[in-house]
Amino acid sequence: MVDYNYKRVVPGRPPYCLYEVDKEKKIARITWNKPDKLNTADAEENMQIVRAIQRAGDDPDVKVVIFKGAGKHFSAGADVSMIIQDDTLKPGEMERPRSQGFRIVELRQNAYGRRGYNQTMHNCPKITIAQVQGYCYGGHFQLASGCDFIVAADNAMFTHPGYRYIGPMGEDMVMLILKIGLTMTKEIMFTGRGLDAQEALECGLVNKVVPLDKLEEETNKLAELVALQAADSLYIGKQNFNIALSIMGKQTMATMGTNTHVLAHMMRSEPDEFNLIAAGRKGGTKAALDANKERWKSSPLNVRKT
Repeated sequence: MVDYNYKRVVPGRPPYCLYEVDKEKKIARITWNKPDKLNTADAEENMQIVRAIQRAGDDPDVKVVIFKGAGKHFSAGADVSMIIQDDTLKPGEMERPRSQGFRIVELRQNAYGRRGYNQTMHNCPKITIAQVQGYCYGGHFQLASGCDFIVAADNAMFTHPGYRYIGPMGEDMVMLILKIGLTMTKEIMFTGRGLDAQEALECGLVNKVVPLDKLEEETNKLAELVALQAADSLYIGKQNFNIALSIMGKQTMATMGTNTHVLAHMMRSEPDEFNLIAAGRKGGTKAALDANKERWKSSPLNVRKT
């Protein structure tokens, strides 16, 4: 039996995921609850996301799930210090014992692979809506991309900073190709640039762009409209869409996500190449992020193509 009420190891901190249900309207809301840190999530908080999605998926009082971020931003993604300090290959190491390598892969499965939050989102049997304002970055960009709908405020910004220090990411590659096309996906992943709300609408990533002060109202309208459908109709329809997506390649995402993150920690960099993970282990997370920002200063994350 799933323990939906995942307990933090660190005592005294509030839960990362707030879960509430409007039983009359059959709508659940899952809120990332870390606004002071731009709703970034560490490994334990990623597990809270998994449990919250599973809880909504199993809740008989839920037809639609809205995901939102407390404060000014949806989320800036993963806590980068978690990635940098990950217990994998250290700079210069090229081999691990077989058992150790297997353990590394299995750890990645919990975060980015078959047991990770992206796969849990994609396989959620309920209709999912991302309510996005401000930053929608990193792993939470992948989470939003995996939702059935995205309603974006006019100040929303979409990208994955990891494209600029790991490269094209496996978890969202298939879904982005299906949603916005091969050409645009390659441009975003190989340059690391982002999308503002209007361009995200034009390329098909989001369903609707609304003024920030109307975001919650418009998201609720969409959720309530979907929830008018019979629960079984929504369930069967969602499963049919997932079958179609699997035929088109979605089933490869778990393996791609795991491989991307395993290889990222094993890649060797030439002396004149920047490696965020190696830089972070050497000088700390902030110094590594500052160096990465300086490297890309001529091209901010969110630049509309000219």
